[in-house]
Amino acid sequence: MGTDEMSLVRELRADAPAPGRADLAGGRQRLTEAAGHRRGPRADWRLAAVASAAAITMAAVIGTQLTGGGQGTGVQQGAPASAFRIGAAAPVLRDAAAEVADDQAPAPRTDQWVYTKDLEIRAQEDGPGEEAGGPRETEHWYRYADPESENGKSGDDHSARERFQLLAGLPSDPAQVKKRARAFYPGDGETAARHEYRALTMLAMSYPADPKGIAAVYRAMATVPGLTAVQTQDALNRPVIGVQYPGDRDLFLLDAQTMRFAGWGSLDSPTADGVSAVLKTALVDRKGARS
Repeated sequence: MGTDEMSLVRELRADAPAPGRADLAGGRQRLTEAAGHRRGPRADWRLAAVASAAAITMAAVIGTQLTGGGQGTGVQQGAPASAFRIGAAAPVLRDAAAEVADDQAPAPRTDQWVYTKDLEIRAQEDGPGEEAGGPRETEHWYRYADPESENGKSGDDHSARERFQLLAGLPSDPAQVKKRARAFYPGDGETAARHEYRALTMLAMSYPADPKGIAAVYRAMATVPGLTAVQTQDALNRPVIGVQYPGDRDLFLLDAQTMRFAGWGSLDSPTADGVSAVLKTALVDRKGARS
């Protein structure tokens, strides 16, 4: 990425310092505070993540001082310096489910629009007038109840209303949740685990979303074999939890405080091709409105 692109990322969050040990300390502090508000075993992975990040950071500093470089410091191979392995994703996802289940449920109207604003980084042009590579802000408006994206008219491209209704009607049994997710987002040529992960992450990205439905999705994701989690930062230097499918470099990102979908990351770089960060989502009364 060139100087101009990195300047744009910094301008989007002018108050955000460059990543470093101070940034990591801030993220660890936020995770510590979050853990302090929880009771019982659900907080265990948070405390372990804080301790792990602190230990790895100290190892990296000592290793650099002793060897003059960053090799063999305990930081995950090929990952940015601020990515730290938590371990299995299951306890993280179960904790996330408990976190969001009691959130206030939205009450969207059929005449409303869904507004989204994201930071996206692409290596190629997506359309006329869009430069290849680098970060850019994108805004979109979608009808909440779009008849052209309902009842199978657009394949597995569902309206926000269809996704909301599916989430609101999900059962508590993770096996049944996965079954419904697979039917909602059918696949071909995928393993069962890959299909379930893809379908569940698609549902978890939904906005607006019934919170109990999102909680059911997280609990179902916790049963997908092999998922792991990392503590890292997104393209805007915000603390996030990344969920990784075995063998992938991509990360499904959850906001470390709200445990809601925050974008897509990469173990290669916080600003790698395909990375995205959610800036804003809102239900609005007309196309073009932002609040």
